[in-house]
Amino acid sequence: MSWKLNIRENIATPDHKRDYNEGLFTRVAEEYDLVTRAMSFGRDPVWKRRLVAMLPEIASPNCVDLACGTGDVTFELAKRFSEGEIVGLDLTPAMVEVARRRNESAHVRFEVGDMCATPFPDGWADIVTGSYALRNAPVLTDALKEIHRILKPGGHAAFLDFSKSPAPWRTRLQLPLLKFWGGLCGVVFHGQPEHAYIAESLRQFPDRGQLREILDLEGFDVVNHRNCFGGMLAILLLRKRPDA
Repeated sequence: MSWKLNIRENIATPDHKRDYNEGLFTRVAEEYDLVTRAMSFGRDPVWKRRLVAMLPEIASPNCVDLACGTGDVTFELAKRFSEGEIVGLDLTPAMVEVARRRNESAHVRFEVGDMCATPFPDGWADIVTGSYALRNAPVLTDALKEIHRILKPGGHAAFLDFSKSPAPWRTRLQLPLLKFWGGLCGVVFHGQPEHAYIAESLRQFPDRGQLREILDLEGFDVVNHRNCFGGMLAILLLRKRPDA
């Protein structure tokens, strides 16, 4: 089955990628939660809870959930850190609107914003999280620099996303499978193979070894790494170096 979406051209530059992501997630916002559950065979909420559980215990932390979407991880942060200040940030107003409708916590708020240019002061956050965030950044290093800026020295960041193996044979299997499954779920839920884009965005993303090198250069240590779904996805727990 072929999905002709011109995705490679649509995300070829940072501006194109930002515009494409905003348009895509505007179109799918109302069905987004259903799609993520379907694509993960119901495992997506489990992985997001695991991400939050991996974070260290911090009293009354300031938390930022980047590319928060409809708020799944944001709300898990609110449960874990009931005395903290929790902010969900997403580029797409339609996603933020869904998250705000779901919000029942006084210490949680949602804002529209770009993960590469957030509204937070230097060193404000104790914790930064993101699910399917870094892969969608228009420029990965810009996003990492911004995360580094807003984190306190020694602060933690945790990210869940699709993960590309350094082994070429695994990538040759993984990308067509993702393209087919994402496209099929898109057709079922939206009438268009919208989520076939995941494969192309992952193709352009660094593999696990390259990502660790980039994180090291940007001032982060990898504290923990847990594979999900046979290594198709991974959770990374990072720590901003105190002297970085």
